Amino acid sequence: MAAPGHEQMLVHNLRTPLTGIMASLEMLQDGDFGPLPEAQREVIQAMQAQGEELLVLIDELLEVASLGAPGPTVRLHAVDVAATVLELVAEWAPRFRGRLTSDVTVDRPAMADERLVRRVVGNLLMNASTHGGRDVSVSIRAEAAGSRVAIVVADDGPGIATAESERVFEPFVTLDAGAARGRRPGGLGLAYCRAAVAAMGGTIALVPSPRGAAFRIELPVAAPVPAEAPR
Repeated sequence: MAAPGHEQMLVHNLRTPLTGIMASLEMLQDGDFGPLPEAQREVIQAMQAQGEELLVLIDELLEVASLGAPGPTVRLHAVDVAATVLELVAEWAPRFRGRLTSDVTVDRPAMADERLVRRVVGNLLMNASTHGGRDVSVSIRAEAAGSRVAIVVADDGPGIATAESERVFEPFVTLDAGAARGRRPGGLGLAYCRAAVAAMGGTIALVPSPRGAAFRIELPVAAPVPAEAPR
């Protein structure tokens, strides 16, 4: 999904007024214009949450568009997957309050773009946190997989029906409530994940799991740098 030229500019310009609205709501919430009754504070909180969803959607539109645009938007290099995953676990741990675990055994770098890897894994963690239920538990596994490096993000939430395993990666697809209870409908998060991983020469898929949803990312292993020949 690419939005060339003026379409991409239009998407970008949507962010500016929305950011201003969010700033005004934050000032209201902080009492900069005087105290608010609790009922009004609750309404403002709901508006802020909806505004955040719109900001995420706009960012995803821009990201998906940039992945389809010409130019060096993807910068491949040897990425220390083990270190990157452990850093992400440390960053996200407070949100899950002890319910985020990791099993990192990979000992080789991936040929990837670290910024995109972090964004993709972050999107999967966000999905689990927001739509997996209040007490969802999440695990991240990083391991060698032949000539590839695998990262698996799994949760114990409501899950996604096997029949929907490809549709969830389509932009703006809304799943039936029974197929993905509590999951985010009609967004771009997983469409962005697939576009980003494909741009790095990898794959992402919803894989079978005894409970909840599990997404498996596979990226090419970075080729070792050849030793300099003796003179």
